[in-house]
Amino acid sequence: MLTVAVVGVLLAYALPSLKILITNQRVGGVTTDLVASLIYARSEAIKRNAQVSLVPNGGDWAAGWAVQVGGTTLRAQDALTGVTTTGPVGNVAYRGNGRLPGSSQILFTFRSSDMSQVTMRCVVIDASGRPNLQMDKDSDTTNGCAT
Repeated sequence: MLTVAVVGVLLAYALPSLKILITNQRVGGVTTDLVASLIYARSEAIKRNAQVSLVPNGGDWAAGWAVQVGGTTLRAQDALTGVTTTGPVGNVAYRGNGRLPGSSQILFTFRSSDMSQVTMRCVVIDASGRPNLQMDKDSDTTNGCAT
């Protein structure tokens, strides 16, 4: 009986940490999916020497996104669950040389919908079109995430 009580106390103590770990992995996984989609879109733009776009589903990045060339979808991402995201208004378009039009950076942020302890992730795309994954422990986009 004592062993069961000790195990119960240990589980009660460890359960919140396990939830944070799982949520942290979810946010990290979604961020990695976006980086992979950006790298894929950039490489396809260079390979095809054509504009390839990363398009948010229904205009909302949290609803997922698709890599498209012309009207053809090359790859799609499902809606995000448990993750709040912000991104640019509209598409991210790569030109045939793999660069973005214009000279400004693009910023995406990913954080847990319900756990503020989980580290916010940022993806910054520079003018050359390369995505860069960053982490911002205080979720204010100033330490590690900048445009």
